[in-house]
Amino acid sequence: MIMFYRLGLVSLLCCFLLAFGCKGSVSMDDDDDTSSMDDDDTTGDDDDTAPVDADGDGFTEDEDCDDTDPDIHPDAEEIPYDGIDNDCDGSDLTDVDGDGHDSEEAGGDDCDDEDDTVYPGAPEECDDIDHNCNGETDDDGDGDGFGACEDCDDGNDTVYPGADEICDGLDTDCDGEIPAEEADADGDGVRVCDGDCDDADPTTFPGAQEVCDALDNDCDGVIPADEADDDGDGVMICDGDCDDGDARSYPGATEKCDIATEDCDDGDDWFYPGASETCDGADEDCDGMMPADEADNDNDGQMVCEGDCDDTDDTVYLGAPELCDNLDNDCDGSLGVDELDADADGLSICDGDCDDANATNYPGADELCDALDNECDG
Repeated sequence: MIMFYRLGLVSLLCCFLLAFGCKGSVSMDDDDDTSSMDDDDTTGDDDDTAPVDADGDGFTEDEDCDDTDPDIHPDAEEIPYDGIDNDCDGSDLTDVDGDGHDSEEAGGDDCDDEDDTVYPGAPEECDDIDHNCNGETDDDGDGDGFGACEDCDDGNDTVYPGADEICDGLDTDCDGEIPAEEADADGDGVRVCDGDCDDADPTTFPGAQEVCDALDNDCDGVIPADEADDDGDGVMICDGDCDDGDARSYPGATEKCDIATEDCDDGDDWFYPGASETCDGADEDCDGMMPADEADNDNDGQMVCEGDCDDTDDTVYLGAPELCDNLDNDCDGSLGVDELDADADGLSICDGDCDDANATNYPGADELCDALDNECDG
C-alpha cells in the first residue's frame, strides 16, 4: 500500500515537472533558457516559427498558395478550365492559345482555344476552319463581298479583288503588288503618295526641319535662299559664307588685300576693281574671273563677244567662208542658199542636187520614165 502511494507521488511529480518545468534545472528540450543543450537557439522555440510544408510538396506555406493540397504549388502544371490556380500564379488558365479570348469551356467566346488564329472577329482564311467563330468556314469575315478564298485580307473591308488602291502601303486590290508610290523606302514614316519628295533620304519629307544641305527637306518645292552657293566656292550662306557673290570670300579663306583697293594691274589704268569689262580677254575689273563671252574655246581667233556664234567649232566665226555643211559658218544668222535641202531628199544644192524642189532628183537617184534628169548627171 505504501509502495503504491509512493508511486503515485512520483507520477504526480513527473507530471508537474513535465507541465511546468523545474526552476533552475537543465532541460534537453526547454525553449526559454540559454543552455547549449536547448533546441538550437537562444531566443525562443525554433519549432514554433520554422516554415511549414503541410502537404509535403516541397513548398512551404509562405510559397504554396494551398499548403493542404500537394498538387498545388508554384511548379505544378496548370490545368485549364478547372477553376483552380494550380501553379500559384494568381489565376486559372482560361486562354490556352493566348489570343486574348477565353475558351468557351471557361465561359469565354473562343471556339477553339488551341489555335490562336481562331477567335471572334479573327480574319477568315481559305482553310475550312471557322476562324471568326461564327459557325461558318471560309465566309466573308470582313463583309466586303468577298469570301476568304478570294479576299487576300478578309479582316480588312478595304482590301478585296478590284478595290481602288489607296495610300496605305497595302495590296488593296489583291493583285499581288503594292504600288511603288506607297513605299516608304527610307523609313521616315511618310510614303511617296503622302508627299515624300525623296524616298531615299529619311531627312526629307513633308514637314521635315530644313537643314543646311541644299535640299528641299520639307518638300515644299523651295530650297531656302540661305542654302545657296551662288559663287561656287563650296560654302553656302547657311554654312557661314558672308559674301555669296564672291568666290574668294568664305569661312577659312586666305585673307588678301581688300577688294576695294586691290589693283590687279597697277601699270594699266584700264584695270582696277569695279572697272567695266571690255572684249579683250583680260580681267579689267580685277574680280579674278574672265567673262564667259571673252573666251575663244575653239581657237579660231575670235571670241564670243566679237561675234563667234559657235565657240566650239573653228569653222564657224564672224566672216568665215560658208561651207557645204548645213551650218551658219559666217555667223550672219542664215545658211547659204545652196546649203538648203528643200525637198528633204538628204542632199542640198551644194551637194549636187540638180532639182531641190523634187525629191526624186538627186545624185545617185534611180532614173524614172518621167523625162527628168533624176540622177543629176546632166
